[in-house]
Amino acid sequence: MDYLEIANSPVLYIGVAALIAVVVWQASVYISRTLKRAKELGIGSEKLKKAAKVAVLTSIVPSIAIVVALLTLIPVLGLPVSWGRLSIIGSLSYELLAAKLGAEAASVSLGGAVYDATAFLTSVTTMTIGSFVTLGLTIFGFKWYKNRLNKSIGSSKADNPWGRILMAALIVSLYSRFLAEPVVEGGSAFITMVSSAAVMFLLDLLVKHSKAFKWLGDFNLSISMISGMAVAVLAGI
Repeated sequence: MDYLEIANSPVLYIGVAALIAVVVWQASVYISRTLKRAKELGIGSEKLKKAAKVAVLTSIVPSIAIVVALLTLIPVLGLPVSWGRLSIIGSLSYELLAAKLGAEAASVSLGGAVYDATAFLTSVTTMTIGSFVTLGLTIFGFKWYKNRLNKSIGSSKADNPWGRILMAALIVSLYSRFLAEPVVEGGSAFITMVSSAAVMFLLDLLVKHSKAFKWLGDFNLSISMISGMAVAVLAGI
């Protein structure tokens, strides 16, 4: 039996659909509790609508990359697994790397002529275990880490300069991690980063200094991301 028959079997479709249903339910509960808490704090409906609009707009562009990743994984891993992974926690770079490592552990190449059901199972298992490490650390270790962090920096950042410094350092290091790779590697990633930053800077100036462009404040992130991708595509032609 071809492994893709297993990869696209009804059982996997049902399992992934149930998993995504749980995620949708969690999101619904979160939104419901958020609205309830906002009402308790006296936050007006206009602010809530604006926040919802910004959240939707800033989610559209990243979703395009997820769709592209889904179309890339389907021919190799089938629709259910690809759909489930990318709908919850996965990314194209990680999923392909983990799937490739699993295939190599089974002594075959990913999606190759001899890539069979056993290799497919090994790939999926590698993808799942690899991502669970981070989830497991968060589930079982975050509370301990948070308590230790609060103890070390103090409960009030205003009374403890070290707390402000630590939080600032964490944020800077996080962004530096994402900036360093395109800067070092160059190419389309660097072009995308620079062009997106330039467009964001220009849009920010327009929003701050022109009342006619105030409405751009809700769209500047999406516009800058799309602009960056467009410039990278044009540079590659």
